[in-house]
Amino acid sequence: MTRRLRTLLAAPLVAVLLAGGCGIPDSTEVQRVGPGPSTGVSTGEDVTPTRHDRLASSDRDTFVRNYLEAAAGDPNTAMERVKQFLSPTAASSFDPAAEVRVVHLVDTPLVNPGSVDVLLRAQTVGVLNHNGILDPSADDSPQEYTLTVSSSPGQTGLFVTKAPPVLLISDDALDRFYERRKLYFWNHEYTGLVPDERYLPRDLPSEQQPNEIIKWLMAGPSPWLGNAVETLPEGTALDGNVPAPSGEKLQINLSGQAVRPPDDQTKLDRLRRQLMWSLRSGQWNTLELKVGNQNSIEYTGTDYYTSNPAYALETTPERFLVYNGQVRRMSGPPYASDPVPLLRPEDNRFVRAAALAGSGSRRFAALVVTSGGREELRVGAGAAGERVALAKISLPKGATGQPVWAITSAEPGAPAIGLVTVGGRLYSFTTTEGSSLTKVDGAGDGITAVAVAPDGRRVALVSRGRLSVAALSTSGASVRMLPAEQILTAPLKQVSAVDWSSETWLTVAGARADKSRVAIFEMTIDGSFVSERLADIGTETVSYLTAYPVSPISGTESSDTIAYVANGDAFDVLSDPVRITVADLAVAVPNPPSGVKPTSPSFLR
Repeated sequence: MTRRLRTLLAAPLVAVLLAGGCGIPDSTEVQRVGPGPSTGVSTGEDVTPTRHDRLASSDRDTFVRNYLEAAAGDPNTAMERVKQFLSPTAASSFDPAAEVRVVHLVDTPLVNPGSVDVLLRAQTVGVLNHNGILDPSADDSPQEYTLTVSSSPGQTGLFVTKAPPVLLISDDALDRFYERRKLYFWNHEYTGLVPDERYLPRDLPSEQQPNEIIKWLMAGPSPWLGNAVETLPEGTALDGNVPAPSGEKLQINLSGQAVRPPDDQTKLDRLRRQLMWSLRSGQWNTLELKVGNQNSIEYTGTDYYTSNPAYALETTPERFLVYNGQVRRMSGPPYASDPVPLLRPEDNRFVRAAALAGSGSRRFAALVVTSGGREELRVGAGAAGERVALAKISLPKGATGQPVWAITSAEPGAPAIGLVTVGGRLYSFTTTEGSSLTKVDGAGDGITAVAVAPDGRRVALVSRGRLSVAALSTSGASVRMLPAEQILTAPLKQVSAVDWSSETWLTVAGARADKSRVAIFEMTIDGSFVSERLADIGTETVSYLTAYPVSPISGTESSDTIAYVANGDAFDVLSDPVRITVADLAVAVPNPPSGVKPTSPSFLR
């Protein structure tokens, strides 16, 4: 069960799926829907993809697809590139907004013989603005665009003689002409950095990239992160341009407003860590930072890694499941022979779902148990190796989902915050003695699944079959959810489960849009890139899915460790689904009771 899938996501797959009780066919052809995950870290090489001009094809279908890549890339010359496809008359009246609309083609361009009109049916992925932010669209219904494509007397090749009044690019063009980069902003408690995905044009010379990224940092986070993170101090500005790295050193000069007061070493250290994560690249390994009139300081090495909670993610996680009402360890490294963290035998009974987390030497547990014919939540925190009594928290009426931990701390006594859905609503809970379940303001209702990113401040939600992402804003032990953004899940007509595969990628399960089958996909948190993980796992709904995210320094964005539950059966996600059985328990069960199955697989997060 330790086979790796990273290479499989980079190319089309042919998966032989296990036959079994969940209705998995003997064989299924897997088609790649979109590009697979990449590292998101610049190598420093100027790799500009081949751009197709107006004369590249006389086939109308191909011509239109080439037109849908013209606006992609350097925004300063986007209009010029688009107008090269337009006839002189059309170009003179073409005056769209500066923003670029990213679309996913639902069908091939409709070209009717004898007609000059080409019809495009597309879903809007989102709008790409000048700061590299892709603002997802809340409307996933297909829209129609008509282009008039014809030849011009005395001119070679085809022209667009009438175009929609908007700059359009396809999601394929977004993949080819932009590099996904992660900017980082501190959370309000300054305990960790929160990533913010951006799109950097590949035709931007590498020596100009640091300038662009720093300008984006100064402009602030994406709107959906908003009040969940800290912005750079007002007045922060570049003092001259950032020169190209020389001798593996990157030099940055900022205005004095970047650190106030100027001798505050804590703020200066936070700033350099934020810059080193946001500008992380194969081009340099030393940052020389000068702020105002202060002397420049050189920072070398990787000690800044620790400012990102995702860096602490293990290569091989500790695995657990629920069997016969108990949380049990799964076989295999690491720590398979150790007891389950925190849980006393008298608390580890009648368990339906569990969430275990770790931060430094601290451990956290949240159990959904059945007691007196009703479900209740039990939570606790303690040192690694310690067993503690769990506090009981009453639950309101309604179906209770899988609990998840959001914010934890290695500091003894610091309260941890978790989330759980009950009756379609999102609630928070803490490890503070005597605390109760609290409804999360701004979360709405109809929520059936919630997953928390490694930074603890971003969440993915499934509500009424739709996927959304949102940010959490905390004040002490209280939690508020900022307005959520619905994400396009083009290959899925309905989402049933989600978890984080990495900092900026999700693993989602649901019903396919093209046929009545269930599948698991990997996708970016803005819906712009999608790749199949398991193309067909039968017709049973995935009621629960869990993934252990990969570290941002792992060189991949795709989790190796994913499991799910469908129709009461638990499966590992490998090149095909592998059923989890009682034989996968770390401690063998003599004479296992008939009909009792392992369920609710999970990881120490």
